[in-house]
Amino acid sequence: MEVNNNYKNKNIEKLANMFSILGDNTRLQIVTLLMHRDANVGEIASELNMTQSAISHQLRILRDAQILKNSKIGRKVIYSINDDHVMTIINEGLKHMAH
Repeated sequence: MEVNNNYKNKNIEKLANMFSILGDNTRLQIVTLLMHRDANVGEIASELNMTQSAISHQLRILRDAQILKNSKIGRKVIYSINDDHVMTIINEGLKHMAH
């Protein structure tokens, strides 16, 4: 039973960290943008009217948390959502806010 509690507590800690990361307005805007299309740093910066260095910093945090993934196409690095679970969490949260 203790093993299950440790596993559960570890997952709760990881989930709390993910919510903390997604709780930042800029990071959440980046994620919602990437839910609709993959994009590079310049495209995201232009869309959010921010500098590329500010966006790059936020992308690094999101990538380190495994919320986003990236791939290289030529010289460009393209960012996308890591998996459908993230989109489900965001969509459910948005539905809840609209309720």
